[in-house]
Amino acid sequence: MDLMSVLTVLAKTVGLYVAALASFRLMGKRTLGDMEPLDFVVVLVIAEVVAAPLADPGLAVPPALVAVAALTAIQLALAWVSMRSKVAQKVLEGEAVVVVREGRVIGRNLRKARVTPAELSERLRERGYLGPEDVELAVLEIDGMLSAIPRKHAAPVTPRFLGLRPSTVLLVHGRPNRQGLDRAGMSERDLMNELARYGVRPRDLEEAILTPDGRLRLTMALPDVQKRGRGLAGKASKKKGKIGSKKENP
Repeated sequence: MDLMSVLTVLAKTVGLYVAALASFRLMGKRTLGDMEPLDFVVVLVIAEVVAAPLADPGLAVPPALVAVAALTAIQLALAWVSMRSKVAQKVLEGEAVVVVREGRVIGRNLRKARVTPAELSERLRERGYLGPEDVELAVLEIDGMLSAIPRKHAAPVTPRFLGLRPSTVLLVHGRPNRQGLDRAGMSERDLMNELARYGVRPRDLEEAILTPDGRLRLTMALPDVQKRGRGLAGKASKKKGKIGSKKENP
């Protein structure tokens, strides 16, 4: 292969690469994520069109570029139609299918989606469920992914699940956190008064957190105040003070 042939192949590669990249950018992020059937077909055809001139030096590049442009235009047109018509969206992209409801497998929908019970159980196990009985709702999405919502007995334990409010950060790096104070129903003066009870200044702290049970947890900021911090922690544990009047209303 002479130098001219090498340069021709390089030029084709760069040109087709730029054309394919521009096509995918125009089609939007949906094509680059979990692809739906329509997106998959377009990407597959574009790949074949781009590969042909690269594999056969005798094929010209302009026809391939025209084909890529035409496929991009078709994809954009179909996407526009599907966004404005539910019927067109159903025909072009399909629809999500509920395969489990309240712990029971919906066999009719499972057969419609051409998924076997064994495949369903495998997908549920991949998401941390022992079986359909642990799932309140499972939906086979348009892109083939399985979305599942756990039942109460299988839901992860969280502060909200236990009826507790999450901890609230009141101070970070020695500075009051206004959003946290608002959530806790406190003002900066209230926070300063609470810190004064423990004999600390804001600049001595890395953070101050209001726990779900209304206690103030302090973290000292600098190594040279760790000794002092341990003393304050002991003092705080003796007081066991709650910010009862300052807690966020349920």
